[in-house]
Amino acid sequence: MNVKRLVAAVAATTAVLGLAATAPAIAQPEEPTTAATTTAPEAPATSEEAPSDASGAAERATTAEETATSEPATTPAEPTPGTTAAEPATSSAEPTTAAAAPGDGEIQRRYDSLTPAMRTEVGNPVGAEVVAGDALRWQDFTNARFYWTPDTGVTIVQGQIFQRYLDFGAHEGLGVPVTDELSSAGGTSRYSDFVFRDATGEYPSTIYWSTRTGAHLVVEALRDHYRALGEDRFGYVATDSYPTPDERAAYNHFVTPQGHGASIYWSEFGIASVKGAIRDKWAATGWERGPLGYPISDELDAGDGVGKYNEFSGDGQLLAGIVWSPQNGAHSLQGVIAQRYVELGGPTGILGYPTTDELGTPDGRGRYNHFTGTGGASIYWTSQTGAHEVYGGIRVRWSQLGWERSYLGYPMTGEHDIPQGRASEFEHGFVEWHRDTGAVVDFPKN
Repeated sequence: MNVKRLVAAVAATTAVLGLAATAPAIAQPEEPTTAATTTAPEAPATSEEAPSDASGAAERATTAEETATSEPATTPAEPTPGTTAAEPATSSAEPTTAAAAPGDGEIQRRYDSLTPAMRTEVGNPVGAEVVAGDALRWQDFTNARFYWTPDTGVTIVQGQIFQRYLDFGAHEGLGVPVTDELSSAGGTSRYSDFVFRDATGEYPSTIYWSTRTGAHLVVEALRDHYRALGEDRFGYVATDSYPTPDERAAYNHFVTPQGHGASIYWSEFGIASVKGAIRDKWAATGWERGPLGYPISDELDAGDGVGKYNEFSGDGQLLAGIVWSPQNGAHSLQGVIAQRYVELGGPTGILGYPTTDELGTPDGRGRYNHFTGTGGASIYWTSQTGAHEVYGGIRVRWSQLGWERSYLGYPMTGEHDIPQGRASEFEHGFVEWHRDTGAVVDFPKN
């Protein structure tokens, strides 16, 4: 697979990527419901991990360098006595040395400069240096490949990262390595950066490796967001970058340090991450193919230091969200109900945290979410009435009467002030709370 083809496949219907839409898409695996998609053996994370290769040293194949010299074929004759030796018709040219070709000897010099431990890791040469021109050379070693370009000098790709690099077609698929193998900031992963270049531009990517998940490819935009989130805090790369089934986005799945699933998605709505219980809920709704659409925010604090939430693209006109708290778990909101919930302050407002996903009413006419609120709270919606909140004593009375199946029907307004206290209007009546007596009364419209 060529990294340009992957990015272009995503770009086919995604204007934000700004790339040509002519490249064919790659095959798309099913999205797992958990991020633990690899079969790499589980290993405890430590502050430092061994490099990704585990090769033994092989017998080094040596080649002798031969230098050719030529002696004169004859010696000049002595001049005859009494005569003057004739001057040669032409003077012999000064010996010249051919200019070294670009990159000559650079790979060997880099190899010679390695420490003994590093030489053991990369192994011995297993083939001659390949000269692809003035801008590219490479040479294979037991467990690595050395590359030279005028821009990068000599870089080394090695170990399991090297093996995964070969799976993607090496420099023809991902371009040349622009770094040696490096360690993530916290030391839990190793990686090498690559750049594929052609007449249309540059396509950077990275292969990450860890003992926990193995080696996987991450394309530039996903990689940059992963690094911004903090590689070691966010988790281990668990899949290669893939386009979504609709080819409107690309994604990688991850495993958090705590063992939970996590993902980063790159779509027309931007780049965002989703993880843990919120991601599990999103997956249960059908990922991006479900009613919530694509994630458009990273996981955010709910504002009280307790809960978390993510925003999603929804139907493209009204946003959706998943809100989580340790007491109530993760629940989804969408459309007009989600909009009203935000208007009322979200988790820190009068309604509190959701205790249900958006559900359909028994009569098939409306939709609703329940919330923690004070004494319980809800938002009910129909296409005729809109979305309105009901909570506290008024909600208790409405529920006693039979909710929307009662004579009152659906709420027409949220709770509001009246001279006696508070009230909500319903399709066919009213419910009032009286401040002086604490009574809650209902009555039909005239």
